[in-house]
Amino acid sequence: MHYDAARRTLYIFDELTLYKAGNEESARLLREKKGVTGSELITADSAEPKSIADYKAYGLFCRGAIKGPGSVDYSHKWLQSLAKIVIDPVRCPDTWKEFSEYEYERGPDGGITSGYPDANNHHIDAVRYGMQPVWKKRGQ
Repeated sequence: MHYDAARRTLYIFDELTLYKAGNEESARLLREKKGVTGSELITADSAEPKSIADYKAYGLFCRGAIKGPGSVDYSHKWLQSLAKIVIDPVRCPDTWKEFSEYEYERGPDGGITSGYPDANNHHIDAVRYGMQPVWKKRGQ
């Protein structure tokens, strides 16, 4: 990803999607296929401390996302406030699909409910975690 603060535009140009792969395999693919080195920060879901520890053991620089009250709402609102989110649909088909299909849940009356659905959003979560140093800053 790249965030252009002057234009309030987020560019998403690469992804790695794996199903039923272990942490060792994903760490290997991050290094070999994506060129991730031990000096580049990976922000992972802090609810997965074993995965964070595994990535560290495999030589990757990994930290858990800082979560707290309101962090999901705030990060989603930050994404919504951007002028533009540009996703390369060829290189990032799964991220593109999630962003293009994600919508608020609707109640029985068809009205939009409050909150954000926690389903089919793995790539959106990855974007929120990866952009955390930006959206957590005051005034951003």
